[in-house]
Parts: sequence; C-alpha cells; structure tokens
Amino acid sequence: MVVIYILKDKIMDPFVCVDYDVVNDISFFFKKINERSLYLMGIYDSYDDEGINALNLSVEYFHPQITLDDRMCYIAKHIVFADTSYHNIICNTIISHFYGARGIHQVITKEKNPELAIVDFERILKDNSYRIKLRKNLELAKEMNIPIYGSTELRTSLFDSANSFVSKKYSIERNSHPGNIMEWVAGFIERGITTKMKNVNSLKEMYGIISSIEGIGQYYGYHCSTSNSVNPNININHDERFCVPGPGARKTLDMLFKGITKKQFDYGDRVIWFRENQVKLIGKLYLHESTHNIVVNGRKIFKDEQDELKTYGCEVGLCQYGIYDRLKNNDNLVSRRKVARLEEKTMDNFFNITR
Repeated sequence: MVVIYILKDKIMDPFVCVDYDVVNDISFFFKKINERSLYLMGIYDSYDDEGINALNLSVEYFHPQITLDDRMCYIAKHIVFADTSYHNIICNTIISHFYGARGIHQVITKEKNPELAIVDFERILKDNSYRIKLRKNLELAKEMNIPIYGSTELRTSLFDSANSFVSKKYSIERNSHPGNIMEWVAGFIERGITTKMKNVNSLKEMYGIISSIEGIGQYYGYHCSTSNSVNPNININHDERFCVPGPGARKTLDMLFKGITKKQFDYGDRVIWFRENQVKLIGKLYLHESTHNIVVNGRKIFKDEQDELKTYGCEVGLCQYGIYDRLKNNDNLVSRRKVARLEEKTMDNFFNITR
C-alpha cells in the first residue's frame, strides 16, 4: 500500500524520501533480534552476533512481535483471565508497565505463584490492613534490592502524580514510597477510569482516556493502551491504524526521514506506513508458527494471527533500533542495557521472610 502525503505544496511518496541506508540497517537489526529469540527458544541451534557487542546475548531488547514480549505474555497468561473483577484485571495490567520490573505482581503480593499473584485493587480501597501489607512488601523488596521499577524507561511524571495523590488522599507529607503508584492506580477505579477503559471501541479512544490522566502523557498513554489490547474482553486492537511513537521510535523515524518535519509527515503516520510496507522495506521477517498467537487454556488471545509485524510491534522495533544504534556507536554503554529481573535465590529468600 502506497500512501501519498502532502509535503509543502508538492506530492510526497515516502519511498522517495526514506534513507535506505537506515532501512537496511533496521532490516539487519530486526533479523538479528529475531534470530536471537529463536535461538533462545531452542528453534535455532546457534546465534551469531556478527562480532557486534551491541547484539551480544547479554544485551536485552524488546522483540517487535507482541507474542515474544515477555511483559505482554505475562499479562495474557496470568492476568486477563484471572478470577477477579475487570477493575482488578485492568489495574494489574497497568502496573505491569507503570512499575516495569518483571515479577512485580509477585513482589507486591509476596506470592510466588503468578496465578495467585493478583493485586486486589478494590480491596486496597476499603481494607487498610491489606493496603499496608502490600506497602510493606514493597518496602521489604526495596531493602533487599529486588527490582521494583524497570530500568529502561523514565517514570518521573508517574512518580510525581502518584506521590501527590497519596499525599493529598491521606493528608500526609509528600513522600516517594514505592506503594504510591499502586494506590494511585487503585484510585482509577473510584474515578470511573477503569469502567471507561473497559467500554472503549478503539485504541484511539483508549489512548484518549489514559493520556488525559495527570502524569501519564503520550508514551505511557500509548503503551498502557496497547498493554490492555491483549485482553480479549476489551474491544481494541494493537494493530489499528493509530500510533503515538515514543521518543526512541521518533529518533529512528527522524533518521529514516532526514529533513522531514513532523508537520510534513506525522510520526504516527510514519509508523503506520512502515507497518503497511514492511515487506518492501525490510523483507519478510521469519516469525515462527509457534509465535503467531498466545494460547491460554485453549483460547487464543488474538483474533488475528501475529504472522507479520503489527503497528504496535513496529513502534517497539523502531524504538529498539534507536537503542541499538546508540549502543553500537558507544560500546561503553552496552553493559548498562539490562532489563530489571528477579534473581531466583533472592526471591526465594523474599518469599520466606515473615514479618
């Protein structure tokens, strides 16, 4: 599909304006990240990082296919079909990204089994002892240096809004307790936000609701919306023709279209154009049949098979390419690229401590 845009007073074909050196490098990066994932899954017997330190197995990137994004998989497998209210399902989905560390639900609830590690946000609102218990769990995790927040994203605006919310609600001095985000999100239930989210009919509508909340903004607005798209009970699709690229993806889009302004070619439209023309641009990416959907208790999460990169995945992939480009040109930064994960031994100690 060729989309024609107006550039000043002339007709612009994006294929004419794109930088093909960048396109070819993106193609190379996507294929290497995919090869690495297939190797780690045991589908490929080997992986070659081509001597590029930024592609080493120890350097972590988010895969552009939603079914290989472990945060999305966790939400799909352990949250969306949980035996609890839709308020709790939506709020548990939200904190997956707002906190960011893998295993954050087990940390908050101090429950090792992910099937049982569901935070009861409705109970937080009415049971003070439960609320305090969860806050103490987070305090203990902090004392033990167990990751609570992801290390790859800035949360300044989230912290600011959550800290202000708790300070105002309890008439206490403002603080930065790690439980504040949890309580702020619980407040979305009382404000009717979770009900609005459940009843949307488009990704754009979902984004409008979430991004209008104080402190969330465009980045978390879009990614919180797409996180909820893995919930079959919410009528949105991460592959809709709507995208709000984050700063990482915008950096890559600027590289792709040097000298083209946002006004001339909107960033979201660039991602959609990339998604709809991906085969012409980067070739057909081999996505293994086992990754075409997520199946939970015999039920497929996605109505459409994930056999090509979708809009959300293209935004993620373009963002990750921007990170890769920075790392390959700054080798000293490679060692810092780690996603916050929970060490098994440390977590066993955490679960066994009684207070």
